[in-house]
Amino acid sequence: MIYAPIIIPTLNRYECLKKCVESLQKNTWADETELYISVDYPPAEKYEYGYRKIKEYLDKEITGFKKVNVFFQGKNLGPIENVNWLYEKAFSKYDRVIFMEDDNEVAPSFIQFCDKGLELFDRY
Repeated sequence: MIYAPIIIPTLNRYECLKKCVESLQKNTWADETELYISVDYPPAEKYEYGYRKIKEYLDKEITGFKKVNVFFQGKNLGPIENVNWLYEKAFSKYDRVIFMEDDNEVAPSFIQFCDKGLELFDRY
């Protein structure tokens, strides 16, 4: 089985990201899955509070995954470039990914469902 990494771009939605990560931690295959999170740099002052909250959260160790890769962008990339940056990072090591928005909350079998689906489609 190939366990696809999960990529999550984010900026300032701390509560959303925390719920997303917590729901992924409850997944049966989380311990076999790498997590890639890219935190975009705030484009304006109104985003700084949420950005700091996310930074505090991610500075603590996130457990339950094979590995957690956290990246803080040094300048604002914008949503599309932040996603593209994450894709390049993950695809440098893997041939597949699971893309998540930072406000998704998933069922405990989500990772298994995605990995099995990706494996099935890889045959065609």
